[in-house]
Amino acid sequence: MVAITSMNLIDVQAIVSNIMAVESLRGDRLVAQKSSQDAQIVALQELNTSMAAVGTAAEAITSAARWVPPTTAVAFSNNAADAGKVSAYSSAGAVSGASPYPFSVTSIVGGGSSTATISYTKNSATVTQTSSSNTFSGLADFPGLTIIVSGVTAGTATVTPSATNSSTSSVMTTAAQNLVTALNTTLNLIKVQTAANGVLETDYTPKELSQKLLATAVDSNTLASLADTGINLTRYGTFTFDSSTLSTAYDNRASTPASLDTIGQVAAFAARVDAIATAATSVTGSLSREVSFRQSRVSDLTQQILAMNTALTQRENSLTVFYSELNAKINSLQTQQSFLQTTLDVFVKALTKS
Repeated sequence: MVAITSMNLIDVQAIVSNIMAVESLRGDRLVAQKSSQDAQIVALQELNTSMAAVGTAAEAITSAARWVPPTTAVAFSNNAADAGKVSAYSSAGAVSGASPYPFSVTSIVGGGSSTATISYTKNSATVTQTSSSNTFSGLADFPGLTIIVSGVTAGTATVTPSATNSSTSSVMTTAAQNLVTALNTTLNLIKVQTAANGVLETDYTPKELSQKLLATAVDSNTLASLADTGINLTRYGTFTFDSSTLSTAYDNRASTPASLDTIGQVAAFAARVDAIATAATSVTGSLSREVSFRQSRVSDLTQQILAMNTALTQRENSLTVFYSELNAKINSLQTQQSFLQTTLDVFVKALTKS
């Protein structure tokens, strides 16, 4: 018998599945990128919530009148010539006692100048500050102070916030403890998120926030020390708080008036922390921008994934149709093969008999 080589049908499902497995790799990468971005959004939102809690704890101090010096005096080196040319008031963050930077008013708005200018000496160098009005506020060297000038001075002016008031030491220590606890919670969260294989391991913003929060322990613009309040920064990057230190300072305020500086130090510390928390969590803050950027990226990736899935579905359908049609042709050829094989067999038998 003469045999005709047969053709087998194709396993359409198997071959299409193998092809689609390769062509789906790009789509899988897009899904992985989206999952990563989603995880980062969740982590950043968690950090934003934690930073907001820090801000709330800080505001509990900065917004309370008991932490703000009730009066702010101004002394002039040349009182006869300069009295009344400078006034000032304090907000939370102003530390009681004389500012370490006596200043001179060298120009005022409306006095032949479009800007007001004050100058003072810091670290043996002359520092000049200008304002488009006759009011100065938010100056790093004069934390918590707003200065109003009305004339050019012949000498210098020294601003002195008075000691702050508080109802009880327990109110102060509770507020300070709440702030330290919120700070440590946030610092630990950042440590976990940015650790090796952490969801924000390569993200700069959380690390920068951590550095800024730790830097609030130091204020070069005052001669007082945060340690006097019982708040200390450890070498492990956390804060500790000894409530007895703050309580003792408050309880001894009558015999040791200087101890009231500690109240201002806590307020100044809280003001620095609050500024960082607000800058991070506001609508245009660093964390908000990071979340917004990733949400935009997720939206873009989602569209790419949808388009990819549509293309892959079409591709799978096209391949299924192609190989199914190919099977139909193979089936037709198999039918022809069977007919030809039968015919050939009959022919061969006929030749054999003859």
